[in-house]
Amino acid sequence: MIPAKIFIDEFGNTHLDLSKKGTFSHFIYTSVIIKETDTEKARKILKEICFKYRLGDDLKSKNIKSKNFKKRKDILIEFLEKLDFVVDVMVVDKSNLSGDGLKIKKTFYKYFQSLFVEKYNNIYESYSINADKVGEEFKIELQDYVRKKSISRDLFNPDRNFEIFDDKDEKLIQIADFISGCLGKVFCTSHFDKQYIELFNLLHARTSISYFPFESYITKEIENKPELDRQIMKMNYQLIEKFFDSSKSEKSKEKARLLEYLRFQSELNPNRLVSTRELLIYLNNFFPNIKNERIRTLIRDLRYEGLFIVSHSGKPGYKLATKYSDVSEHFNHFLKYVVPMLQKVKILNQTLSQNSFNDINPIEKDPNMQKLKELVAGI
Repeated sequence: MIPAKIFIDEFGNTHLDLSKKGTFSHFIYTSVIIKETDTEKARKILKEICFKYRLGDDLKSKNIKSKNFKKRKDILIEFLEKLDFVVDVMVVDKSNLSGDGLKIKKTFYKYFQSLFVEKYNNIYESYSINADKVGEEFKIELQDYVRKKSISRDLFNPDRNFEIFDDKDEKLIQIADFISGCLGKVFCTSHFDKQYIELFNLLHARTSISYFPFESYITKEIENKPELDRQIMKMNYQLIEKFFDSSKSEKSKEKARLLEYLRFQSELNPNRLVSTRELLIYLNNFFPNIKNERIRTLIRDLRYEGLFIVSHSGKPGYKLATKYSDVSEHFNHFLKYVVPMLQKVKILNQTLSQNSFNDINPIEKDPNMQKLKELVAGI
């Protein structure tokens, strides 16, 4: 397997007193991941972009203001067109953090940086992580902590490393800084900017998202919903949480990616149906040979596992159930197929029985038809 080069930067700050003006509601880690063999290519592209857009020697997201949104979008499109990379994001909802320990800046960074990078042991056999520094005096302490806590090396996987750099020393961290700035104003509600959703839509096919803590990402509107809707939404999100907490997400990465995408789309717009084509575009980034039939199979299997992934009659696409009407409309969608099929079975069986003087009556006489007999009796 080709080694991975992982570059990490963050959006937001560690302050937990959200009453202070300007404090970020969320803390967001973003990693940009490329093949090690593309490292020099990435450096060349970054240098060309800095020159073309008159950015000086360094690409700094904070220097590209919202009023220069078109410039940011153009830069992002160039990166997407010229460089193959994937994006990994962890969104921390600071309003749902408890305990005095995380109020300490060093503890906050140690905990969440370790949590963020730990997953890469299960994804890449060989990797090198370069993270932006958060202070010279803290650099060695944080670096040693993460190496000890979250970087798993063994006889079979010795080539794994974690280092903290100034982004002037490792310029490719600047790409992570830029991407983090593109996504931060989507995930951070205190700094939300609607136009940045357009940037997320450009990136989403390459992007994986995780949340901490999970429960905080049940849509804020839940408290204003009718009781049945609140129960449906809460139940569905809890089932999703259990899926990711169990070994199921590791055993089926396809299901995990699909569910992850539906979950985020539900947070952006809980009423929107996501088309099979959109799911295909997203999943193809991680599983290049996946087909439409496989997506339908994954959704079928997730439904068998109890996840409320619904579709509506006459409308293409899928969504997570966020209200009672989603469930009832979904059930009615199936009724339009199930009831006519049972009626056909009943008519055919009656014809067989009448014309054979009941010598042939599968529903009555065939023990394998007992379940079908019960269903037909109900219509």
